[in-house]
Amino acid sequence: MAYDIVIVGGSAMGAATAYYLLSREPSMSVAVIEKDPTYRYASTVLSDGNIRIQFNLEENIRISQYGMEVFETFADDMEVDGVRPEISMRKQGNLFLVDAETRSAAEQGIGLQQDLGCAVEWLTADQIADAYPPFVGPQIIGGTLGRLDGSVDPNAVLQGYRKKSISLGADFMTGEVTSLNGDGNRIQGVTLASGDAIAAGVVVNATGAWARDLLSTIGIDLPVIPVMRHVHVVESPILSTGLPSAFLPSGLYLIPEHGGTWLMAWSQPDDPVGFDFSVHQHRFYDIIWPHLVEQLPAFDRLHVVGGWAGLYAVNTLDGNAILGEWPEMRGLYLANGFSGHGFQQCPAVGRYLSELILGQEPSLDLSRLGPQRILEASPLFEHAGRII
Repeated sequence: MAYDIVIVGGSAMGAATAYYLLSREPSMSVAVIEKDPTYRYASTVLSDGNIRIQFNLEENIRISQYGMEVFETFADDMEVDGVRPEISMRKQGNLFLVDAETRSAAEQGIGLQQDLGCAVEWLTADQIADAYPPFVGPQIIGGTLGRLDGSVDPNAVLQGYRKKSISLGADFMTGEVTSLNGDGNRIQGVTLASGDAIAAGVVVNATGAWARDLLSTIGIDLPVIPVMRHVHVVESPILSTGLPSAFLPSGLYLIPEHGGTWLMAWSQPDDPVGFDFSVHQHRFYDIIWPHLVEQLPAFDRLHVVGGWAGLYAVNTLDGNAILGEWPEMRGLYLANGFSGHGFQQCPAVGRYLSELILGQEPSLDLSRLGPQRILEASPLFEHAGRII
């Protein structure tokens, strides 16, 4: 069995890449291999679906700008046989709260964002108190508000790209890729757990938290590890209607859902590494809630009513995506190491990889996110503060 291109991983990143490839070159044969078609443990469907313009690296900002543009017309663009994916886009806004320690980084970030045409503004502590009283705290001196930021349904985006790419000719296959196959410095295809080999001149690794394991089969050691991230579903007397998502300087964030329901999460240095999907509610009561009440006293009455655990594919070098052809293996392309902000980047990443593979001029110059920096151990950090 042979294809022009094999994409390993059929979640949002892989499905988007298939769509952009076939949109540009319909004659290509593209296989997308996914080991679990239910996507039960896929980071895409376990994402909270937040989308934001507020990054401090130009590449990440431009990636977000394109993604938000795509999501505006996604239902129309991904329609197949009269069925349109409903991604439930909300623009509740994202408010990044700032304290004295993070003010300098926030000011640098908002300056660049505004220079690039982003709808972001600075709010003083008094303005926050007037508009959003629950987000007042003793250490909060202001915040940056992206009024057009918000949320979409990750699974609807995944299924939209998946079904559209299938309609364009992509073969979505259920199977587990156990090894990459190469000859010297050239990729040749993949081998499945069944023992079947699939030949391909181009292979895309879009396996998320499993990326490092797959690459190790061909002698590549990528600095990407699977880290558990909890999302807690919390009930509060504070009604979320009219409130933006709030991000504390520490990285703890609160996303309003409906009524008094909130999604809350906070990545910690001691989060478990490995493929663990068990839920530990005690981490909310022991770690998150005390810090939340200290920062935002209005949230002193809460109750956890649910939650889930998913995986971040953390790039331990610099926390940013690794995009493009591996310099020492021609035909092997990576879309890895997104470190928790990958889902929202799938439109731009899928388009970018398709352009590189087809030899077209990239619409966005994302070359600084290329894998050469991994070989050179030359990090490209988001900014001096914390990336969320």
